[in-house]
Amino acid sequence: MESESFYGFTLSEKEPIAQFDVPDIPEEYVVHSHKLIIKQISLGPEAKSGEFNVVQAETNINDDGETVKIPIAVLKVGETRSLRPNVEFPNGSVTFKLVQGTGPVYVCGKTEMNFGEFNDGEIYEEYSDEEDDSELEFDEDAAPQTNGKSNKKK
Repeated sequence: MESESFYGFTLSEKEPIAQFDVPDIPEEYVVHSHKLIIKQISLGPEAKSGEFNVVQAETNINDDGETVKIPIAVLKVGETRSLRPNVEFPNGSVTFKLVQGTGPVYVCGKTEMNFGEFNDGEIYEEYSDEEDDSELEFDEDAAPQTNGKSNKKK
């Protein structure tokens, strides 16, 4: 089963940090994939002229807890008011921070989650146990397939 939902927040001088965390999933479900996709980052109309507004994302890059911090948007009134970065953050939490400027900066996107009641590996094992290749029988006298064409010569 797949699930999508809107995600958005505002960064400003008063609230320069926003945190995205993977939501809690009931134990009976297995999450196959989860990601946050940032679709648009816009500078608010009340942003100060001549001021750069830099949005940084911080996320884990491996299971050891190592993180990366990278700017995902640099906005300025009169130059760049809106970006469509289409950046994806798979399987983890992300911290967004307004590292320069006073904003407001509006960030919106969506979350996508693919989950089910079973682990794909368990399903594969269940079906692969049902049929053993050594037990397959072939009818050697059967006519070959002709894809709907007649074998008769005219």
